[in-house]
Order: sequence, then C-alpha cells, then structure tokens
Amino acid sequence: MEAYNATFWADFSYHGYGYNEDGTKFCEQIPMLVNSFGVWEKIGLPVLGLKIWDYSLPLLESVIVLVLCLWQFFYFSLKKIGLPVPKITSMMIAGAALSQTSLLPNDWTIQHILFPDDTRPKVPETLGGFAFVFYWFLEGVKMDVGMVKKTGTKVIVTGIVTVLVPIFVANMVFGKLRETGGKYLTGMEYRTILFMQSISAFTGISRLLRDLRINHSEFGRIVLSTAMVADVTGFAVNLFALVAWLDWRVSAMQGVGIIGYVIVMIWVVRPGMFWVIRRTPQERPVKECFIYIILILAFGGYYFLKEIHMFPAVGPFILGLCVPHGPPLGSLLIEKFESFNTGILLPLFLFFSMMQIDGPWIAKEIGQLWHFEGQLYEALTIIIVVLVAKIVFSTIPALLAKMPLTDSFVMALILSNKGIVELCYFMYGVESNALHVKSFSIMALMILVSSTISPVLIHYLYDSSKRFISFQKRNLMSLKLGSELKFLVCIHKADHISGMINLLGQSFPLHESTITCYVLHLVELVGLDNPVFISHQMQKAEPGNRSYSNNVLIAFDNFKHYWKSISLELFTSISNPKYMHQEIYALALDKQASFIMLPFHIIWSLDQTTVVSDDVMRRNANLNVLRQAPCSVGIFVHRQNLFSAQKSNPSYQVCAIFVGGKDDREALALGRQMMRNPNVNLTVLKLVPAKMDGMTTGWDQMLDSAEIKEVLRNNNNTAGQHSFVEYVEETVNDGSDTSTLLLSIANSFDLFVVGRSAGVGTDVVSALSEWTEFDELGVIGDLLVSSDFPRRGSVLVVQQQQNVACR
Repeated sequence: MEAYNATFWADFSYHGYGYNEDGTKFCEQIPMLVNSFGVWEKIGLPVLGLKIWDYSLPLLESVIVLVLCLWQFFYFSLKKIGLPVPKITSMMIAGAALSQTSLLPNDWTIQHILFPDDTRPKVPETLGGFAFVFYWFLEGVKMDVGMVKKTGTKVIVTGIVTVLVPIFVANMVFGKLRETGGKYLTGMEYRTILFMQSISAFTGISRLLRDLRINHSEFGRIVLSTAMVADVTGFAVNLFALVAWLDWRVSAMQGVGIIGYVIVMIWVVRPGMFWVIRRTPQERPVKECFIYIILILAFGGYYFLKEIHMFPAVGPFILGLCVPHGPPLGSLLIEKFESFNTGILLPLFLFFSMMQIDGPWIAKEIGQLWHFEGQLYEALTIIIVVLVAKIVFSTIPALLAKMPLTDSFVMALILSNKGIVELCYFMYGVESNALHVKSFSIMALMILVSSTISPVLIHYLYDSSKRFISFQKRNLMSLKLGSELKFLVCIHKADHISGMINLLGQSFPLHESTITCYVLHLVELVGLDNPVFISHQMQKAEPGNRSYSNNVLIAFDNFKHYWKSISLELFTSISNPKYMHQEIYALALDKQASFIMLPFHIIWSLDQTTVVSDDVMRRNANLNVLRQAPCSVGIFVHRQNLFSAQKSNPSYQVCAIFVGGKDDREALALGRQMMRNPNVNLTVLKLVPAKMDGMTTGWDQMLDSAEIKEVLRNNNNTAGQHSFVEYVEETVNDGSDTSTLLLSIANSFDLFVVGRSAGVGTDVVSALSEWTEFDELGVIGDLLVSSDFPRRGSVLVVQQQQNVACR
C-alpha cells in the first residue's frame, strides 16, 4: 500500500501535489494543480480523491460564477426598487456581504471555497489583481488629455479649488495630528485619509456619469472637465507631499524614475504606436503581436513604479494615456478587453478587496460612536470635515459661474463621490504599511456608503430629461410663410450625404436666404471615455486627411458654394449610440431649430433590390429622438431616382398624403414651405374614409380644413412663380383601398410626405396596422417603404413637436 501510494502521488505530483514524510499532502506551486482526473479519481481511489474545489481551475470557475451571480443579483434588485446603484457598487456590496461568511464554521463548503487554508497560489485573487492593472490601463486609453486644453477659466478654478481648499481646511482643523497622529490613527493614516477624501478621481467620476447616463449632456461635459483638472491637481499635490514627507534621496529617486518613465512613454512608446498605425492598412485591425507588446508594457510599467515605491497603477495609466485614441489602436483595445475585464475579472478584485472588511469589529466601533471614542469616530471626523469643505467649495465657484443652485450642488456631490480609485489606493496603503487593516475596513465601508448613496441622490436631484424640454412651439406650422427656416440635418454614414443634399437642393427654396441648415455628423464613440463635440463652422476639409467627418465636410462645403444663399454650419458629435439623441436634442435647442431631419436606418443598393445596411443602433437613436425631440422631426427614406436623368420636365414632383391630425398638418406645412421653390409641383392627396367613424372632429377637423385652405391660398399667390399645387380627394373603404391607390401613383412622384400618425384609428389604414414593420414611420409611411411597393420615390415621414412644456 505504501509503495502504491508513493507511485500514485509521484504521478499525481505532476499536477501540483505531493506527500510529506509524515504522510500529509503538500502543495507544489510549480507546476500547479489545475484540474482533476475526472470521475475516475473518486471511483478508483475514493480515499485519496480530492474534492472539486481543491483544484485551481474548478475553484476559479466556482468563485467567478458565485461573484457574477451575487453582484448581478444585487444590481438588478436595487434597480428593481428604483435605486440607480452603479454596477461597480453592486460588485463591492457582493464582496462586503460575503466577507461575513468568514464567521461561519470552518467545515462549511463556502469556507473551503472562499478561504482555503492551504499554500496553493490564490488564483482568483491573482486574476483580480490582473484586472485591477488592466482597468487602470483601459481607463487611460479612454481618457482624452486634450480636454484640459479646451477647459475654460471657470472650470480650471473650480477643479483646483475643489482639491486645494479641503486640504487647507483639514490642515487647519487637525493641525499637528497630521504629524503625530491621534489616539487611534497614526499621522500617516491622517494624511492618507485627508488626501484621498480631497481628491476627485477622473476615472471614477467618468464611470459614475456614464452609469447615471448624464456624461453626454453639457452638464456632464463640464463635470468631466472639472474632474480632469482636479485629478491633475491631486497628482501634483501627491508629488509635493512625497517630496515634503520622504527622505530627499528617496524623493529624488522617485522623481527621476517617474520623469524618466513619462519621457520614455511620450518620446519612444507613443511614436512607436503611431508607427504601428501607419503600417496598418485602412479599415484593417492592428496585428495581434503589437497588442501583446502593449499589454506587456502595461504590466511592466506597473512593476516599475512598484519598485520605486510609487502607486503602481499610475504606470499602466500613463501608458494608456499615450495610446492614440480612436481607430485603429485605441478602439481595438477597448473592443477586445473592456467588456471582459469589467464584467468578469474586475468583480474578483472588488470582491476580494471588500472581503477584508471586519464586520464584528465595525459593529463594535459603531457602538462607541455615542461615546465619541474609537478608531471609526476618529476617521469619521476627518471624512466629515473634508466632505463638507469639498461640497461647499465646489458649489461656490459653480454658483459664481451662474450655474443653477441644484446643478452646482449636484456637481459638488459628483466631485465628492468615492469609488474604485480610492479603494485601490487604500489597498496599496495597506500593502505599503501606510494603513492598518482596521483602518482599511473603515475606509472601504465609507467608500461603499458613498458609492451607494451619492448616485441615488444625484439621480433624484438631477433629471437630465428636463434639460431638453422646449418651452415654446418649434414646428413648421407656427412659422409664417417667408420666415427663416432652421433645419437640423443628421448624418450617420457617408451613404446619407447624397440623400440629404438632394432633399435640400430639390425641395426647398435655396435661392432665398431664409434657410439655415445645421448639419450634425454622428459618430459612434469607441475607445474614449468622454464624448466629443466639434464645431467645424464649415471649415475647408483637405482630401486624404484621416478625420471623422472629412466626407461630410467636403460634400456640404461644395453644396454651400453651389447654393451661396443658404447658411450652413457643420458639427461632429462622437458619442455612445445610446445617448446620441441627447446630442441632437441639445443642438436643436441651442440653435432653436424648427425641424430635425433623420436618415432612415436602412440603406438600399442603387437598384433598390438589396439591403446594404440595416443598423439597429441607428434605428434606436431615431426612436429616442421621436420620443422627446424639442421640435418637429422627419425621418427621410432616400431612394435613388434612376429616372431623373431621363426626365424632360425638370420639376420635382411631391405628394403630401393627408388624412387628418397634427402630424399630417405638420407634413402639409412642410409641403407649403416647399412650394416656395418654383421647381416643386405639390400634390395634396386627401384620403377620406367611406365611414367617418374615428375621424377627427371639432377643433382638429377645423385645423385640418384651415391648413388645406392655407396651402391652396398660397398656391394662388405663387402661381406666377411656376409653383403648382394640385388638390385631390379620394374616398377609401379600408386599408386595401389605400394600398391599391398609393400603388397606382407610386411611379408618379419623386417624394412622398406623410404624417407619422396619418390614418391611425380610421378605416384608411384598417388591417394595414397589423403588418407594420417600422413603427417610427407610421402605418402609411411603412407601407410606402415596404418590399411590395415600387421604389422610385423617396419618403419623408413627419412628426409634429411632442414635448412643449408650460412655464
């Protein structure tokens, strides 16, 4: 038996285990025991067979599944009861909850999984540490340092004040305690807690704004810029403190080390990355070997800063800052690693960090608060003093900059929020013996409380949707004929350019100087943490330069030179597709636009037989705009007219389909504006149901009649200018009649204009609504773009302004 055992464990030691002389097993770290022999181990050798969590891979898988399920449970539970707690906070809550399993009896299975008492390498914790380094690197990649150059004086002042003044106030209050320490905290702990409570970490704040979905608003941009300045200020204060408190030799070594590291990153590594980009063909991914080299450099930077006794996460963060953002390199790194690292690996780091909280000791310290005693009381004193100073002195500069009181207070709350950055720094403090484990328990708990309460307060104090409510009518019906038209034209892809230019050039009176067109090029945000908004002011674009909007700039610049009377301004918005509608809202409100023109999300080939692009994200953006746009909206479905070159008559044939209702009246008002173009021939096709049940009555019916009369009256006034309007009434029994009628005239028009809600609730669209594929186009609009319909004429579906608020 002994010989058999020796043979068995000699073989088994290859997988990481062996026997001591006394018969006990020991762990060999190399090679590591990864997996079991399967079910045969238990069947063939039940005495010596190990349990599944005694192997590294099953143990890692068990921990990952446990952590993933638990933090997702907390996240969705809190979301269900209306508390917008960020995902990272839910990960921390999961770790804090499971930290108390250490109090369970040692023979419980969960104790063996989470707190193994052997000497094997702790793979889950190691993987969490890997995620921690990777997180800092990716945050650097997403950060745009150029934001600092674009910040105004007020933002710079606010960012500096929000860091320096709390430090100054705390130094005045606590005096020599920063050097000698208090009854329970050392001087180093005083200084560390004071400093970390005063700073505003950009990476944590940008993630908070992203979780709260306000990073794409103008308010979010101001907060991000302020946080950027505050982060730079905090870094400078940290360097100054190192020089002041450490031995000059150590400070000199650290200074030379960090400066040398930055020089190498800027003057060697960053040019090397640009060399890689130049060697990468257009629209092709960067070679995998370069990605591996960058990852090795990231972890090399971590260990280098650790060797010179500085916060090691700064190393990969600085490397991330040096990565050129956007495609092909920055966006590729984010696409490859961001979701996996944040969703799978980073929870392990937060989980095991929060498991260090000593629950029973914290409960005992809370009991001593009533006696103004204890380590928790001493730490809370520092936290409250710094927090109050930070909120007050973050609010005052914003108020002086004429920001509303609520927004100023919310900005102060955001800048005071604590999260993963501070937790990382406190863990580093424990490893470098600057903090005791008990102090870390307090600070980890305070960070958990802050990251839970602050988002909830911000969510209820700041309602981003109210920022886009218009307090006056901005639609075409409210405009007098001849008054200035302000259009906001949205471009997603290069394929949308020709369609929008054709619509403007052929449908509207560009020979008059009464049209102002704002062109917004919407680009998906990849590889950056903060959205970018660029005002081009129609600058001259040079062909061949790599730019997000070169094609748009060149096309509309040529269009402007052809129609010199039209006023054009071009903008580029680089943002997350989920929040593109907010960029459109903001620009429409700022420019007081009356009409937003959106491209349809489907693009067909020239012969209209094949779908070239069907972008679901663009469709969702269109739907979001329709829900809350501050003015009227039109969705334009462009069809390339193959017969236009063969037409002897240069006139542009437009058909306005009218059933009744506010959207149809807005569509007719748009047609009335087109009548000012002498090349437009407008046909108003009124569909009258045979049965009048469900038709608009009273005030709506009177408005419908008035709008039709206005169009016909303007036809008489413009008859001498070659503009022509034809009015046709057709009676239909049901949706089948409507379909047959529209099918018969499909090849007679270049453009169909129809209200989104046209015919809804009437016999005009009966049975058709059940087959509607695209709700954003309405029933008739969806019919006009269906595959069974001839595809000669383009379609413009109009929705009147929805959200007019009363003051």
